[in-house]
Amino acid sequence: MGVYEKRRILVVVKTYPNPSRTYRETVCCAGVDLETHRWVRMYPITFRRLVDRQFKKYQTIECLATTPRGDNRPESLRIDQRSIAFVDDPMPASTRGWRRRMALLPAPARSLDEIKAAQAVDRTSLGMFRPNRIESLVIEKAKPWTERQKASLRQRSFGLDEDLALEMRELEQIPWTFSYRFRCDDERCTSHELQIEDWEIGESYRKWSRINPKGWEQMIRQRYEVELPARDLHLVVGNQAKHHQAFLIIGLVRPPGPKVDGGNVQQTFDLMGEKGPVAGRGVGLEAEQADALGSDQRDESLELFPDE
Repeated sequence: MGVYEKRRILVVVKTYPNPSRTYRETVCCAGVDLETHRWVRMYPITFRRLVDRQFKKYQTIECLATTPRGDNRPESLRIDQRSIAFVDDPMPASTRGWRRRMALLPAPARSLDEIKAAQAVDRTSLGMFRPNRIESLVIEKAKPWTERQKASLRQRSFGLDEDLALEMRELEQIPWTFSYRFRCDDERCTSHELQIEDWEIGESYRKWSRINPKGWEQMIRQRYEVELPARDLHLVVGNQAKHHQAFLIIGLVRPPGPKVDGGNVQQTFDLMGEKGPVAGRGVGLEAEQADALGSDQRDESLELFPDE
């Protein structure tokens, strides 16, 4: 393991927590190293145990990081969680806030196909692209967590304050998986279907299934199949630690959608100097509510990280 060095990172992605043999549960977090302007993956992040260091999306943090053991993906960093400090408040979801957010993100790839091709050449394992069209949201029954995974969640975590241990509710598995079926703006693309690991969709299910047990699916579809594709939706994808060509959607970046001016569709932003196709059609979302989601609560384990 290398020397720990200070990094300044804009947090962009948080996935739903996942059982871990070593850490009880972990969250896959990813963002942009503001010095190199490259994507980075942060691990381990035991997010619900961070207490006073629970950062939000589009918030800049400073932390000490090093090269991890057993993970040769170039974007991966091992984080000393005790060193996490907030640099500033999260960027707002206003027009100006979205301009700042998008200006700091690396330029998007053309397609998932381009990211996979790069992985085969230089081990690229994180990337973002704008799909040409979201075809559907696929909802399927999740494979139940194994007894070994459940045992990991029940174990006494080292260094965990007794009061926090009593206060933290056991992690709830989301009984469904959610995937996007989509097409890329790339002649190589026929169609793709990738599972969505973003924390927000898991929280959406938890919240709406309690409010409306019979109507949660319609609410999920309205948000993720209609409203979000009507925005300028970008997908952030990352591969699995043990299956490098198997990518998952680990985050959704969703600036406001295009405006209609005199019958002509115009992009709301000239994002990073380039314009592209708008993904899907539908009713626009008034405001981003995602950052408020997330204090206690994921889907089946998909080996985003090697379990130490």
